[in-house]
Amino acid sequence: MLGIIVFAVVGAGYYFKICKKKQEDFYNEHIAELILFESTKKYLKEPLGESKSLNISKWKLEVGNMKKEKNSLYNQILEIREEVEQAEEVKTCIEQLQEREKRLTQVKRNELDL
Repeated sequence: MLGIIVFAVVGAGYYFKICKKKQEDFYNEHIAELILFESTKKYLKEPLGESKSLNISKWKLEVGNMKKEKNSLYNQILEIREEVEQAEEVKTCIEQLQEREKRLTQVKRNELDL
């Protein structure tokens, strides 16, 4: 009888080692998924609080508000782009006028020198 108990204890230790090895293998094979799960769990802990489900309607409302804000900001970008284009046109015109003035002053100097 003592031999059976010793085998059971030794067998249990062997079984434990097999289970431990399988756990390690599983962990090593799925480490990326486990890390993602843990980080998601930590990230959702604050918004979820004690409840275990997300308040979808609240999130949909937040998404709608963010889309409206994004569209508003995009319209502002378009307006600013138009202003920049106008400013660049004015800059180009001013540079052309300055170039013409330089040429005219050079021509006048050349005429005076003759």
